Amino acid sequence: MIKNKKGTYGYIKKQKFTELIKSLIMLSLSVGIYYLGIYSTGSNKNLLTFVAVLGILPMAKFAVNFVMFTKAKGCSSSLHDKLINENADASFYDLFLTTYSENYSLSAGFYRKKSLIFITEDEKTNVKKAEEHILESLKKVNIEGITVKVFSSDEETKFIERIKELKNLDVENEDTVFLFDNILGISL
Repeated sequence: MIKNKKGTYGYIKKQKFTELIKSLIMLSLSVGIYYLGIYSTGSNKNLLTFVAVLGILPMAKFAVNFVMFTKAKGCSSSLHDKLINENADASFYDLFLTTYSENYSLSAGFYRKKSLIFITEDEKTNVKKAEEHILESLKKVNIEGITVKVFSSDEETKFIERIKELKNLDVENEDTVFLFDNILGISL
C-alpha cells in the first residue's frame, strides 16, 4: 500500500480512507474484547470491560480525524492535470488549514524567492483571511519577509502563470525545508 505524504496530490483522499479503517479496526477490537470478557466470565464486571472502554479513546481520535478529512477538499484532478500539462507542477497539494473560527482549503501551492502562492477551489475559503493566517503562523516561527498570495478558483490562469514566472527565477542557496515543514505543520 503506497502511503501519500502530507502535501502531495491525493493525500486527503487517501488519509480519509485510512482514518476510517483505523476507526473501524479500533471499534471492532473494543467490541470484541468486551464480548470476550462477557463470554469468559458471564458478566460485564471484569477487567476486559475496562480494557474495552479504554480502547474506545483511540477510536474516538481516529473518528475525529476522519470527520476532519471528510470536511477537507483536495486538489481536483482537472487542476492537477492542468498544472502538470502546463509544466507548472506545484510544491504543495491538498492542504487544509484549520483555525478556531474558520477552515481554509488550499488545493495547490508553490514557493520560490520569498513568494508563497496558493490556489483554492473552495468558494467558501476567505482568501484574505487565509493569507493572514499563513503569515501569522510563519511569523510565530520567525519566518518573515515572505509574501503570501491565495488565488481563488476563478484566478486559475493567473496562478499557473505566476508559477511559471517563479520557476524561471534562480534558486541558488534557497533553504526551503524549514518553510515547507512549517506549512505542512499547520495543515491537516
